[in-house]
Amino acid sequence: LALEDSSGPLWLYDLDSHTSRQLKSHGTTVATATFDPSGEAIASVDKQGIVRVGPATGEEPHLLLGHVGEINHVTFSPDGQWIATAADDKLIYLWPTPDLSKPPLHTWPHDELLAKLKTLTNLRAVEDPASPTGWKLEIGPFPGWEEVPSW
Repeated sequence: LALEDSSGPLWLYDLDSHTSRQLKSHGTTVATATFDPSGEAIASVDKQGIVRVGPATGEEPHLLLGHVGEINHVTFSPDGQWIATAADDKLIYLWPTPDLSKPPLHTWPHDELLAKLKTLTNLRAVEDPASPTGWKLEIGPFPGWEEVPSW
């Protein structure tokens, strides 16, 4: 793994074959990146606060959102089940490693994504002309999960 300077595109260098290729799926402002223990997945972090986790082969990565601003550090746990990220604001985030055999949520068709999200919460944003924003949160009954989510 290498970056052109303190941030930029992500390049993979194969020391055996003396070849390199840019991993475009991780964007152009990567601050740092790391392989998982198996060497099959890569986690990268960037100046916008986005964590990307995907196969080293370059398919669309999963996006982990939550940091505000540039992230400087990323690592996998020794068993590959967790990802830790840290920034200069001294906040450390722990993320369960996404299942890379499933497509990232942001690539799902809109209706499928909304249906999935609705199964995870009893909160709904509904239009409310009396509200300053035109919307309000509505709390509905929560019947419990048919399937317990696995992150």
